[in-house]
Parts: sequence; C-alpha cells; structure tokens
Amino acid sequence: MTETAPQDVAGEDWATEAGPPYRGLIVIDWPAAIGSSPYACMSGWGVTITDAVSGKPITTCTDITVHADVEALVTADLELFADKDGEPLLEGEPVLDGDEVRTGTFPFVVSEMRVRHA
Repeated sequence: MTETAPQDVAGEDWATEAGPPYRGLIVIDWPAAIGSSPYACMSGWGVTITDAVSGKPITTCTDITVHADVEALVTADLELFADKDGEPLLEGEPVLDGDEVRTGTFPFVVSEMRVRHA
C-alpha cells in the first residue's frame, strides 16, 4: 500500500487554501467508552497518536484539539514538545526553557480515527 499525503493528490487544492501549514498525517486511537449505558462517554485519557506515514507513535503530545468541519478536512492541533528552534519533536526528551518544558501547538491532518475495543 502506498501512502499519499493530501498535498500529493492530483486535483486537490486544500494546500493552497489560507490556513496553517500542516505538519503531517496522524492516526488517533481512542479508548472504548467506559460503561454500558447509551450515554457512556469516551475518555481523553489513554488516547494514542501515531504518525500515519511512518507508523511511529507520537510520544510528546500533551494536548490535542480535533477540528471536524463538515466541509473540510478533519484536522487536529497537537501541543507537542518543541526543540530549541520551536519545531515539533515527535519523539525524544523535552527541551527545557528555564524551568519550563518548551512546547508548541502544531496543526496536523487526521487520516484516521479509531476506537480500541475492550
């Protein structure tokens, strides 16, 4: 199977639209809803995020905001550890900025979301 980034798809002009430059493609894996009630909710705890192209887990994410515009791509803003130049670190150790861990918020395209079943 060949992985194709959205900017490589012929005829698609999403990359030329005004907006943030996307940092890559991700897969979001949610834990199953807790309980058997029809009102059971999914927890934000235990979510895993994977780079959709490399298959490697993104282990430096501290927060995620998913955007699901019905007329556009599903995207996510990931708060990640950042390097000394402010670029995202997808893995590795945090960079300290004084007493704080250096982070930044970076936009990604969501290629897949799935729910882990218990």
